[in-house]
Amino acid sequence: MTQAFQSPGFAALAADRAVETRLVEERWQAVAWDLGTGRRRVVTDRPGGVHLSEIEPDGEAIWWFDTDSAGEGRWRREPFTGAANGSDGTDGSALLGVPPGRPYGVAFDRTGALAAVAVGVDDTSHCYVGPPAGEGRLIGSAPGYLGLADLSPDGRLLALGGRPDGDDAVVLWPTDARADGRLRLAGDRRRRLWPIEFNPLAISEPELLLVVEEDERYTVATWRAGTGLRGYPGLSFDSQITAGWYRGPRGVLIQHERAGRSRLLLADLGLPAAPGPTAPGPTAPGPTEPGPTEPGPTARRQAEHAPPVREISTPGGTIHDLSCAPDGALHCVWSRESTPPRPLVLRPGTQPADHPGPDRDDTSRSRRWTPRPYGRIHSFVSTPAGPGPWPTLFLVHGGPATHDRDSYDPRVNALVGRGFAVVRTNYRGSTGYGARWQHDYGHRVGLAQIEDLAAVRAELVADGTALARRTGLCGFSWGGYLTLLAMGAQPELWSLGMAAQPIADYPAAYRATTPALRALDRQLFGGTPEEVPERYRAADPRSYVHRVRSPVLLVASRTDERCPPDQVAGYAADLRRLAVPHELLWVDGGHYSRRTADHRSVLAAMVRFAERAWPAPLPRPPQGDRPGVPAEPMEGGEQP
Repeated sequence: MTQAFQSPGFAALAADRAVETRLVEERWQAVAWDLGTGRRRVVTDRPGGVHLSEIEPDGEAIWWFDTDSAGEGRWRREPFTGAANGSDGTDGSALLGVPPGRPYGVAFDRTGALAAVAVGVDDTSHCYVGPPAGEGRLIGSAPGYLGLADLSPDGRLLALGGRPDGDDAVVLWPTDARADGRLRLAGDRRRRLWPIEFNPLAISEPELLLVVEEDERYTVATWRAGTGLRGYPGLSFDSQITAGWYRGPRGVLIQHERAGRSRLLLADLGLPAAPGPTAPGPTAPGPTEPGPTEPGPTARRQAEHAPPVREISTPGGTIHDLSCAPDGALHCVWSRESTPPRPLVLRPGTQPADHPGPDRDDTSRSRRWTPRPYGRIHSFVSTPAGPGPWPTLFLVHGGPATHDRDSYDPRVNALVGRGFAVVRTNYRGSTGYGARWQHDYGHRVGLAQIEDLAAVRAELVADGTALARRTGLCGFSWGGYLTLLAMGAQPELWSLGMAAQPIADYPAAYRATTPALRALDRQLFGGTPEEVPERYRAADPRSYVHRVRSPVLLVASRTDERCPPDQVAGYAADLRRLAVPHELLWVDGGHYSRRTADHRSVLAAMVRFAERAWPAPLPRPPQGDRPGVPAEPMEGGEQP
């Protein structure tokens, strides 16, 4: 989904200054926003767009990441008032001496006198600190991926995050070379850790906010050098959360993601528990129960020790992006299925604003829970008006650590408008449904996910929503990977596959992708292709390419570093050798273009491809067309 804007980044010490990353003439650019006058000034004019921008705490300058088509580059800096880069004799570098690389994070101390950046160069993460526009000093390097979470307010300590279940889940580095060495907080399969940010008001002793996943729950936690890691059981949830410090010395804002919807809560870690069960619904329903449940004994005991919590009124749907202004106002990018993304400003502690109602359209929308022995699979189903069945496309989300939401997706509207039913399924591995749903499928990477897609397909065919002989898959990135895997592993189910920027050859993609994604693959598979070759072989689309018999559209970029082009080209060569109808479309923009025109052209190509593959409506299926009865096989890979 492409939004027109992201939530602003505010200068902590200059309440009237902010930076936005917005669409300007269909390209993302950094924009300086003067809240006092309402004036916005476009800072950048990059042909490929800009996807990262920051503002210094005192509001003096804007930082933006100047990237090439392969995703590498360096941070640039420009005064908020707009003096041209290079006027001071520099090249506009935000921190001198830092090599070009992938952006792994940026942070500032309390005043903005010191900045820190992390960059990935080849297979190594490097972290530098220095005064803005001054010389950067290398603090440390580490193999693989380490993302910079924050710099402490006093500028003395860096917090970085690696694999949440690894030895480097949280890494704390002193910025003073004379200080004591690094400290690591290790995770494992039973406890995963994510560093968030330092408390901006804890000056004398840094206090780091974290999220901890343990015992199938996600809990707010803090770390101090003197007391170590401390969890808050009363702030424990059964599905994913993120958190941030919010005003006051111990205020925390929590965003809870559950079954495709967002909610916001405020807690105060410094206040005693209020009388009664004040915990924010820690027993929210799991994937086996779509409805609410009553708190159990454990939840009631946790509630007795919970910090005071209140929920912020929101209009339902999804909070895509969120930032906090110095005055406490929450600036959100919000949408729901029927309503395109729009800015939403929430002011906790005041009367709830009138929330926008849904836009009217001609699409029928429903939510499905498909029962399986291991839980219920949640799907969002959108259909044209009138009776079915319809030719049906599964729009498969990427990640895998994300999920489809109650949010607007222009691709859904475009496809429904051309007569397709569209299904968005949160298969196993998706976030938003708890730790077990995300992790508990062994190392059957891909195979568990396409089993879930097949189960939802069977239900939709049985109830008259989907035409059995015209169900297909459309996915981007990891969703494209699942599309190709299913086309070969389940050829009797899918009569069309469209995969953009996919993994088409898993071992080859592993060898050529980024360090961060190699770390994710090792987590998913339990090792490298050399260590567990049978798992990669079972999950590899090329292992099944000889079974593909329906049309396939491949979309790839020659500058894609995440899903490299050579392995897609190799898969296309296999289809050509096997005489399977297919197209290979090369596009610009790398793995994810920052130009909206590129996204529109890819979607248009997919619509054209689907309409050629399914040129005319089929008659309604006979009574015998039930789930479990495969569609008639196609001859020699020809189009249906």
